[in-house]
Amino acid sequence: MKLNYFDLLSPDPIYIQNVGGILSPTLRQISSIGIQMYRNYLSFLLMDSKLFEMLISNEDLAGMLETVFNFFIKENVTYSPQSNCFLVSGDSAPTGFITKEIFPQICDLICQRNYIKSNRREDLSQIKNKKALDIMKKLQKGRKSAVKQSKEDKNMELGNILSAVANKSQSLNILNIWDLTVFQVWDCFARLSSNSIYEIQSMSVAAWGNKDNTFDVNAWFKRMDIVD
Repeated sequence: MKLNYFDLLSPDPIYIQNVGGILSPTLRQISSIGIQMYRNYLSFLLMDSKLFEMLISNEDLAGMLETVFNFFIKENVTYSPQSNCFLVSGDSAPTGFITKEIFPQICDLICQRNYIKSNRREDLSQIKNKKALDIMKKLQKGRKSAVKQSKEDKNMELGNILSAVANKSQSLNILNIWDLTVFQVWDCFARLSSNSIYEIQSMSVAAWGNKDNTFDVNAWFKRMDIVD
């Protein structure tokens, strides 16, 4: 399920039928648990969905996953050993549940709300066409390499992105940026980066012209969302 750009940018929960409201946490909420704990939460969501039964078979791991869901879901989430699933309830009544079957989808939706493309591996066993299979294998290899590079790039750590946006933006600063959702911060960073390139290119065109027609005057408002 692909969430649309407007909903991803919204500070409000995105309600999923028979589950509940998926949140994009604010920087202030992330700060309240600590950046390392936030990363740990995300690592749980990026695990292979086949590990679900292993996670719930261990009391400590099931409790940890319960905590993770409660951070990213508006309603109260509790693990039910009797039902082998997580029960979701509002103020006065149950709203849904998270089972083995919908676990991958919920994790992916939470990742989208955190500006993360899930690196969960697709099941290639169902692909019969050899050419399509080769393409999918290459895509998986490319994603794995990209994830590894992003982990090693200190410039792309959330703390550094926070500082860069707060000091580059004309309206955000180190005091008010904490009320933005994590998706909004990453989106703002992407937009500021794109606009900086656009400004350099536009100044070059103004000075030297656009003989090769390489300058796109509409580049400043082109789509920036990552969930395509």
